[in-house]
Amino acid sequence: MNNNKFLLILFLQISICAIVCGRSTAATNSFQYPTYVGIAGGYGSTTWKGLVPNKENQNLAMSLSTPTEAIEGGGVWGLFAGYEFNPFFALEASYFQYPIAQVYFDNISIFSHSNHGLTSFTTQTEATTLTAKIMLIVPKTKLRAYSSFGAANVRRKDFLFNNWHISPTFGFGFNYNFTAHIMGEFGGSYVAGYGEAQLNPTEVYVPFLISGFVRLAYRF
Repeated sequence: MNNNKFLLILFLQISICAIVCGRSTAATNSFQYPTYVGIAGGYGSTTWKGLVPNKENQNLAMSLSTPTEAIEGGGVWGLFAGYEFNPFFALEASYFQYPIAQVYFDNISIFSHSNHGLTSFTTQTEATTLTAKIMLIVPKTKLRAYSSFGAANVRRKDFLFNNWHISPTFGFGFNYNFTAHIMGEFGGSYVAGYGEAQLNPTEVYVPFLISGFVRLAYRF
């Protein structure tokens, strides 16, 4: 499925959810302030290690094209904003900065040969997302469980590749309104990446992204 078809299906799904959820009566919406903005932090990682062969599969032929090691993972931070149509459905936009990854190659690799003897490079990844959130209130509490789905625009930035790629994303978690204005949340997310089978796969690889986070939002 190409990106245009994915975005069309996503738009239709979000539109249907908005129409259905918008029919909920005002009595069910005890949330006085539907708009919110906030900050997020936690742990996340890219997935460059997916290009590194297992030890039993490492050999001279593999060393020519694939990395030998990847060091990645660490703190993530982000910003987000959203609008709740009712307590069960929201649309949300976010930005996340992922930790820098260091990717290493053998000195006989195609990467090293093509880049004046270099055997490593540093790469950065960031993502913007637009998601729909479906929420369920945990009985007899103010806690809500949610799942989200949508589209992410992922940017890989280094001297080999500096471009954006649209991918699907989904997440899950729980949120809680501490006051009428303050909302807390913890959860996780996954963003799909992109890759091609070629002699030097790092030239076009966009890493898959995983993260776990806590978020704090102000409602108004």
